[in-house]
Amino acid sequence: MLWLIVPLGVLIGVVGFGAIYQALATSRDRRKFPPSGKLIEINGKTWHYQIMGEGHLTVVVDSGTGGTHLDWQLVQPEVAKFTRILTYDRAGYGWSDMSSETRTAEQVVSELRQLLREVEIEPPYVLVGMSLGGLFSRLFAYCYPEEVAGMVLVDVAHERMYEETPVEWVELNQRLERLLTHVVPIIARIGLLRLLVAFDSLPMAAGLFQKFPPSMRPLAKALYSQTQFGKTFAQESAAVSVSMSQVEQARKIKPFPDIPLIVLSSGKPDFDITQDVLQKLQELHADLASESPQGIHIIARESGHAIQLDKPELVVDAIRQVFEKVRCGSAL
Repeated sequence: MLWLIVPLGVLIGVVGFGAIYQALATSRDRRKFPPSGKLIEINGKTWHYQIMGEGHLTVVVDSGTGGTHLDWQLVQPEVAKFTRILTYDRAGYGWSDMSSETRTAEQVVSELRQLLREVEIEPPYVLVGMSLGGLFSRLFAYCYPEEVAGMVLVDVAHERMYEETPVEWVELNQRLERLLTHVVPIIARIGLLRLLVAFDSLPMAAGLFQKFPPSMRPLAKALYSQTQFGKTFAQESAAVSVSMSQVEQARKIKPFPDIPLIVLSSGKPDFDITQDVLQKLQELHADLASESPQGIHIIARESGHAIQLDKPELVVDAIRQVFEKVRCGSAL
């Protein structure tokens, strides 16, 4: 019994220490890194958003899983030179409060529209969606086409990507998804996530922090180390299949609007992507570009998944092209 009790006691002590350290470190980060944008309370929850630039047409950006407004700090100032652009932290990320609602595409779209109303940003918008955020942007356009003037999709998720990519890759991703859904909230609560982030060893974001400019890395790591990040990442991961189904159903019954659309695909494999998977994803992105008569598909040959960090100028140029087409077509 002693051989069992001693290790168990040590484990409990380590976990307890880790939980206390995580709580103290999170509180410290909140004091050290104040919100870079504005906070607004909606239905008792705090939301964080950042607006730059001026103009009648607003670019509205949605990040990938785990992403925050910080992912766009190399893009937003450049876009702000020719129009207004809004980035925000979805519920549970960055400085936005967590939500008890399921993190499906329908829920995210509903929350984003409410945020836009509360901060008095009038439609129509140019929507920019990255990775998982692409599902949200597209569902927005299917459901509210009159509110969307143009769109840029940045290496986005596709509702059929698990059906049309190699089985081995799909199975690996689904196992990883299930693992992350259960493990990430736990390791976040006991400080282990913070340790992995500190050494840039986060499995689902290996090498990510090196893509940020050195001055931004401490803040990026602080945001990824939060306890609520782990919980929210798990919630969004668990809802991916539902979000895909919601977009697939909307696509079947609702036409995509005839708007300027640019779809950017990564051209270099990173994370767990192989060349075969990359090619199939590029084909799926070409399919998305074909939804609009004005759609264009561009492959970012020198970029991995995070094009907005690897090659931000490509994203800025895509937004500029869409913006100019919208402006010329509507006399904005």
